[in-house]
This record gives sequence, structure tokens and C-alpha cells, in this order.
Amino acid sequence: MENSTDLSREQDANSIVTFLYGRNDSTSEAIVGGFSKYSQVYERVFKAVNFNGYVETARTAAELFPSNREDVNILDVAAGTGLCAGELYTHGFRKLDALDPSMGMLDEARKKALYNQYFNVAIGEHTLDIESDTYDAVTISGMSTVIMKQLPIKAFEELIRIVKTGGYIINATYYKVFPEDGDEHTQMFRSNMKTLTTQGKWEQFQFRRFKEYVQGEDGAVSTHTVL
Repeated sequence: MENSTDLSREQDANSIVTFLYGRNDSTSEAIVGGFSKYSQVYERVFKAVNFNGYVETARTAAELFPSNREDVNILDVAAGTGLCAGELYTHGFRKLDALDPSMGMLDEARKKALYNQYFNVAIGEHTLDIESDTYDAVTISGMSTVIMKQLPIKAFEELIRIVKTGGYIINATYYKVFPEDGDEHTQMFRSNMKTLTTQGKWEQFQFRRFKEYVQGEDGAVSTHTVL
């Protein structure tokens, strides 16, 4: 499967998703390269495995901003081909920017013309070329869990920096990432979230578990308020 962009069977879709999410020893560069490689079939692949993370992310954003959504400025991190943007658009959001390290994915997103700006960068140790207090919210939907597990605390500090005080960071992923007795490989991720809370940089506003994130597994939307 890794040498083909054909999608002919459901088992093919599952194989691609497993490949894209990577192994715990996969490098970020390898995972990003995989997303670029499969960018043209990405949406068909994830539809085949019942991916609903972007739907729940947009639903959460709509609940947080019940009015004047056309004026809400959102950065969609791990934007991919713009699945989340499409859902956000149906809820009335119009000020949408995309950030994704995969140019192939962003090239597909551009075809939808839903984003105003496109940032082809990865969040990590470096400072983003985005002014502080720019966004009302950041959405994260469908980020590779392997990449999420590897993110340094600087990545989250940058997202907090570019979101206005009182704004939100909305992250939808596998439920197993969040509990202390969940995925043992996400200990650093959980530790970073707690550290930022202890430091008074954000606080958890909402946590919602839902069925069928992808491939039949439960997901969760974790929403933090920037302080």
C-alpha cells in the first residue's frame, strides 16, 4: 500500500490510515511525507474509515461562538485538505487560516478556497511567523497522534501566544490520548498540558468524549481557554 495511491478496498483505507498515523518510532518528517504522498486520496481514505474528528471540532467551535461567527478568526492547525474548514464554513465561520507542514495537503485545501492564508510550517520548537493575539480560536483535528506525542511544550506555548486572551484551543483526537491510564506513549503530551495549566497560561474549559473518531475508536474534544 505504501507505494500506491490507489484506493480500491476498505482494507486499503485502513492500511493507509495506519501508515499515515505512523508508529511510535516514526519521525515527524516521515509522517509529513506520507500525508503529502496520499494527499489526493486523503479524503476518500478517511471517509472510508468513518473519520468524524473534524465534524466534532466544528460542532464545538459553533457551540463556543453562537453568534457573529463571520467575525471569528480561526487558525486551523493540521489543516490537511480542509475538511474542518468545510464544516466550519457550514456553521457560518468565514475568517479561516490554515497551518500544515505538508504542502501536498495544503495544495488540495487551496482548491476549496475556504482559507484566507496558508502557513506551510510545523508547530514545534520555533516561533511562528504570526503576531500575538491574532486568533479567537485554534482548531486541531486529525493531527497524527505520533506527532502530537512528540510535540514540545513550546508548540503549545506558541498556540497560546497567537490566541487572544479568553480565546480557545480546540483539539480533537483519540480519547485514549487524554486519560492518565490511557496510551502510555502520550505521557509527555499530558504532562505539557498540565504544566501550562499550572503556569496559568490556559485552563481546560470543556472535555467531551464521543463515539467513532476514526476506525471505530472513541474520540474526545479537549477545549482550553487562553488566560
